[in-house]
Amino acid sequence: MVVTKEDVYEKVLFSERPVCAYCGEKMQIWQCGQSGCACGSGWGTPYLFVCANDECPPFLEGWKDMREQYGRTCSYRCLCYPESGKTEMMLVYSKTDIHAGIIDEKTIEADMARGTLEDPAVKKLINAFQLKDLTPLMATVFDEKTHYKVRIKALELIGELGSPEAIEPLRNAKFHDQRVAAKVPGALTRIHVIGSTKECPFCAEIIEAETWQCSQCGRELSKVKPVQRQPKQ
Repeated sequence: MVVTKEDVYEKVLFSERPVCAYCGEKMQIWQCGQSGCACGSGWGTPYLFVCANDECPPFLEGWKDMREQYGRTCSYRCLCYPESGKTEMMLVYSKTDIHAGIIDEKTIEADMARGTLEDPAVKKLINAFQLKDLTPLMATVFDEKTHYKVRIKALELIGELGSPEAIEPLRNAKFHDQRVAAKVPGALTRIHVIGSTKECPFCAEIIEAETWQCSQCGRELSKVKPVQRQPKQ
């Protein structure tokens, strides 16, 4: 399974943030390589937890230590690896070195709400659902630029809407995001459950669930073992 940068971010986002062992302040989510720190991209992860407290003892004392020992104007900040919880020090050359990479709290709150009822994009989808307007729901599902959680929510609402006209475009679509693609069968199943329909196993025509013969291809279905699918709870 390929782990993307977004996958790592989500895991970090919903992890319990550690506190700095030196000052007790909650550490911040930091995007590696987004500052002037001597870090580059060699941390082995796109995101770390860092202590941004300017009163943290290692940061305060580091300027003097580095100047006396190495003649350099720099200090340390404590960092923590999300996967292992291991901590170590990173070099910084000013108070603001890490600021560009820190994910601010408003962004974190918005990202955590993504795909939930608190997300403005989801609220628009629910409004479309209440109006039984399939068009914006389908447009959201097929918009590759929309966050995958919002697209999955749109799929769920399409399923609950039970619109048979959504079946063919969803069935034939090629989704690049496999997280979205994996939710399509569930939405299709839900549409069939609500509409008491099924697809002919021979020609894919949408027919009544209890019929024994396809009205399109004429094949008898009574001897065909139906595919067992679990409806959406």
